[in-house]
Amino acid sequence: MTSNAPMRILAIGAHPDDIEFGCAGTLARCVQRGDSVVMAVACVGDSASSDLSPEELAKVRSAELKNSARTLGAELIEMGLLDYGVWPNRETAMLFTDVVRQARPDVVITHGNTDYGSDHNNTHALTLDATVAATVKNVVTDHPAVAKVPYIFLMEPLAGYGFNPHVYVDITETFDVKLRMLQCHVSQMEWMTRYGGFDSCKYIEIAARFRGYQAGVTMAEGFIPHQSHGRVPCGSVLP
Repeated sequence: MTSNAPMRILAIGAHPDDIEFGCAGTLARCVQRGDSVVMAVACVGDSASSDLSPEELAKVRSAELKNSARTLGAELIEMGLLDYGVWPNRETAMLFTDVVRQARPDVVITHGNTDYGSDHNNTHALTLDATVAATVKNVVTDHPAVAKVPYIFLMEPLAGYGFNPHVYVDITETFDVKLRMLQCHVSQMEWMTRYGGFDSCKYIEIAARFRGYQAGVTMAEGFIPHQSHGRVPCGSVLP
């Protein structure tokens, strides 16, 4: 499948800023080619602060997330779960299913199942199930069933442990969008620097240049296509 028609792309991340780290450059390429892009974020990001209460931090991170989505030109769905609250139960499964129905995607980008933390790994499992459940009319949620199961691509986890991409997207021309989106998440960047000595902006540049070196371009993001019945495209669906 090689499509010149606009597509609908859904990126599902566990927390505010996960999408920015993993696939924002690719999403910007999708916007460039005329696709409709939806960012869905499972958790409110209420845990990573020693100065703000969970409720205060959730408000800050929601505002940062909205700025990031606005920078990309994407629709945003905030799913409202607490951090460490992505669990594989029926209520959460129906929440994920309804998000897929609301977005009506041709392609979904999400976490893999060997990432750090339950929120990331359970987001992977719930997304896989939701993309199938979303097509089943007898599974009732707020939005109607969709007609087809979307293709799924798994984005690189932080630091890339055990991640060997099968597909690369050249983000040389859209890295600046990825960087500006990440820079919207001021509170998280400060937290990661304070408690882990982690320079988020430097990291995404190093990772993009490394994947670019592998792909023979200046900067790239790598993905692993999820392969199961009905999910293997003929040709390319990413930019």
